[in-house]
Amino acid sequence: MGGTLIVSLDFELFWGMLDKCALADYQENVLGGRAAIPKMLELFQKYGIHATWAAVGFLFGEDYRQLSSFFPAEAQRPTYDNPKLNPYGVFSGIGDNEESAPCFYAPSLLRQIAAAPGQEIGSHTFSHYYCREKGQTVEQFRADMLAAQAVAQAQGYALTSVILPRNQCEPEYTQVLRECGFTAYRDEENDWIHEKIKFRPLLRALRLADVYLPLTGQGGYRPQNEDGIWNLTGSRMYKPIFGPLRFLENGKLRRIKRQMRYAAEHDLTFHLWWHPHNVGVKTEAHLKQLEEIFAYFRQLQQTYGMRSLNMGEAVQMLEKEAAR
Repeated sequence: MGGTLIVSLDFELFWGMLDKCALADYQENVLGGRAAIPKMLELFQKYGIHATWAAVGFLFGEDYRQLSSFFPAEAQRPTYDNPKLNPYGVFSGIGDNEESAPCFYAPSLLRQIAAAPGQEIGSHTFSHYYCREKGQTVEQFRADMLAAQAVAQAQGYALTSVILPRNQCEPEYTQVLRECGFTAYRDEENDWIHEKIKFRPLLRALRLADVYLPLTGQGGYRPQNEDGIWNLTGSRMYKPIFGPLRFLENGKLRRIKRQMRYAAEHDLTFHLWWHPHNVGVKTEAHLKQLEEIFAYFRQLQQTYGMRSLNMGEAVQMLEKEAAR
């Protein structure tokens, strides 16, 4: 059939960076990511790229009053051992709506994305929930995902695809996703680096090297149905341009294109993903790289019949194939 390209974006603004840095240190990236979204949508339309935008539930709120009506009860909110991970305490200092807090709310952007052809609104949990952090519980995760569904539904979106922050997933949490009505999630890369390397500094170094060098193979796969929910594993994160290794950028693009071609030749799925804030600085250079990737997809589409599907569309295709 020519293989499938899935594109997904972790749409979180600053919510995924709360424990990493101060807003002042990363605001340029976040606001630049907002400005880059319409340009990415234009690029997607130009090359027929369908994508899933997995949005943090907080982004759906028109203002704090509306959003807070969907908050889980106090006892059902995540009780992380690390207090930096708990986002509920920051609302008093960020502003009340998208105009005053553009790094934390995004209902207008969600409407713009949803109106573009081939684009799916998915979930990145309600509060940017971390499933592997100490202190939180499965029941708190359930409350978070129900809140994510509710706030999206109030804005007219039906969520069926989910991407868990930092791809942190465990079987008992996958069961919750099924029960909440999700039909697909994106698991972390299935390769020897993620499976065997547990020392985090070495893991990060090897993952960075794998961006430019073929350390982990081709990344293509056949999606698996896990008792009612499809695992649409990530194949490759599009890494932003890294200044000290800028001379290796051509190797990064060759790596992605070779993996895409392998998927096209062997009728496999290749899942490319990133965050909008990854392209929030050096935006034009990043968009140029993405255009090169998508132009190559167009070649694969013409030569092999490769198709571009968002996660929801991929599930529909997989269900039809399974029924046959």
